[in-house]
Amino acid sequence: MYNKILLPVDLQDKETAQKALLEAGRFLAGDEAELHVMAVLPGLNMPMVAAYFPDDAVEKALHGLQKELHQLVQQAVPGVKHCHEHIAEGSPAREIINLAEKVGADLIVMPSHNYTRVENILIGSVTSKVVERAHCSVMVLRETDMK
Repeated sequence: MYNKILLPVDLQDKETAQKALLEAGRFLAGDEAELHVMAVLPGLNMPMVAAYFPDDAVEKALHGLQKELHQLVQQAVPGVKHCHEHIAEGSPAREIINLAEKVGADLIVMPSHNYTRVENILIGSVTSKVVERAHCSVMVLRETDMK
């Protein structure tokens, strides 16, 4: 059992996110254990990308992301006492690792998508990067593991 679990979720796949929330909750050590749930907005602040959006687009997107994350957590695990919600903007793998270090996570639970090898090469695998670089244990949940 773990005292501080970080669960990054992809809000574009809410069904997997809900299943992962329920699964992560099973690994909490007790009443004082903390679940940190995070969503990451991929780097809209990059100069080449930002030029195509209004100045307040990132702020609005982060606000919307925060609301969606809160709704997801309330629906999936309303009974978890110490559940903290986090949003970030930037490289997903880097932001996940940074937050894990900041909160002192002893486990990162990563829901895995069933991408093909070609898709992983083209878009990169956030899960692979987190597994390689994290300071703590990383549990990868496959779709077949989450019921």
